[in-house]
Amino acid sequence: MKTLKSFFLSIIFIFLCYNTSYGQDQIEATLKCNVAALKAGNPAYQVCQFVDQEPGTDTRDYTIYAEVGDTIIWAGESSDGSGAIDIRKIKYHKGTNVFNDKELDGETTVVGEVQEKTNGKPYKYKISFKIDNTGKMYSIDPKIIVGGGQ
Repeated sequence: MKTLKSFFLSIIFIFLCYNTSYGQDQIEATLKCNVAALKAGNPAYQVCQFVDQEPGTDTRDYTIYAEVGDTIIWAGESSDGSGAIDIRKIKYHKGTNVFNDKELDGETTVVGEVQEKTNGKPYKYKISFKIDNTGKMYSIDPKIIVGGGQ
């Protein structure tokens, strides 16, 4: 009986260690935009890029790689110092919806917790943002892949 009890306690201990060592990540997706170029009428995908985006990559092809349970925080900043980039909405476009809702809202940043895997296929979404929280709404449509790893 004592051996059986020790065995079960060992299994519980291993399970607890495994669960705590497998932590969820917080992914920061910061969109940096040239505000003057946006105001001049240039398309957002040409004058905005994510901070960790590979040079020469089209912003529409930018992909976040995540796992179920990860938290993604979308934020914005100006590359030329002439205004604030306020992320207002993340909206489902196509593919497996990885969040509980089709729209995630915010005032200056948007936060979402990944709930579903995409099995290596991209989840397309639209980021909507404003300059200084006023005027025209701009958008870009990058991707998320959950559970496909990179």
